Amino acid sequence: MLVALLFFGLGRFSRSSAPAEVRIEEPAIDLTQIYNKLNSLTPQLTEGTPSVAGENTLNCEGKIKGNISSSSRIYHMPGGAFYKRTAPEMCFDTESEAQAAGFRKSQR
Repeated sequence: MLVALLFFGLGRFSRSSAPAEVRIEEPAIDLTQIYNKLNSLTPQLTEGTPSVAGENTLNCEGKIKGNISSSSRIYHMPGGAFYKRTAPEMCFDTESEAQAAGFRKSQR
């Protein structure tokens, strides 16, 4: 009886340890169509919304500059101590826009 159980157990182990054939097929996606569609929508998406730094350097002169760091989001007002040396990641027209986007006012 012990021998029969031993062979039965070994038989189950050897069958379950055989690698199963797994085939993963990735869907074919034409990324150029998606890229072209996003580029055509970009002007529509940015109208009336705060500017976000991307390929071009933002020109926020005279506007409120938004700075994003790992620990906080700070906006700088024109005439503030750090306004001229701040490289903005976002631009805002009003303080309420900056605050609605989760930014706090610079302390200087």
